[in-house]
Amino acid sequence: MLRLTGEDRAVAEVAAVAEHVASLTVAATGLGIGRGAGPLVPLLDEAGAPQSAATLGEIRAWSQACLADDGIPEFWRALAHHPRLLAATWRKERVAMASGVIDEVVKTYAALAVAQFRQSAYWIDHYTRVLRAQAKVDDHLLVEIAGAVMHYVSFNTIAHGMRLDAPFAHLTASDFVPGGPLEHHVPGVKKSSK
Repeated sequence: MLRLTGEDRAVAEVAAVAEHVASLTVAATGLGIGRGAGPLVPLLDEAGAPQSAATLGEIRAWSQACLADDGIPEFWRALAHHPRLLAATWRKERVAMASGVIDEVVKTYAALAVAQFRQSAYWIDHYTRVLRAQAKVDDHLLVEIAGAVMHYVSFNTIAHGMRLDAPFAHLTASDFVPGGPLEHHVPGVKKSSK
């Protein structure tokens, strides 16, 4: 992993998405969401959780706008039992997944890859649905994403098992920015006029 500099928000944004989605997958599994037998807690809506109603309303509005669905996804309805946790997790979702240096669709691809790696049926379904609705992702691309995840899980397993050091541990993001010694290795970076 490249060491971050002030110029490299993209790496930080991807890391934020990965950390956030990893935590969501743990919570969904812990609450039994996405398993065949149903969740381990009742799913609440605005009427059943008045202290969570404002946050649930925001989530419902997001679901209508992004998924053309009037419902609130199960995960958020389960968290409604704890209004502060629901609000904090929803705010983190909006911050981590909002467009920044990287746009929302690319972040959702990363989120799907993390969900696949974590083997979270619920979040795989959720992010697939978002990508199909937002980016018109087809079956071919879904299989391609799964193939990339499979490939890098294999590489990471081998590298970890062989205790290999990262080959680029000495590099920083500043090595790749315009004017950096390795700028020519990054597609899309505008080359400096040196």
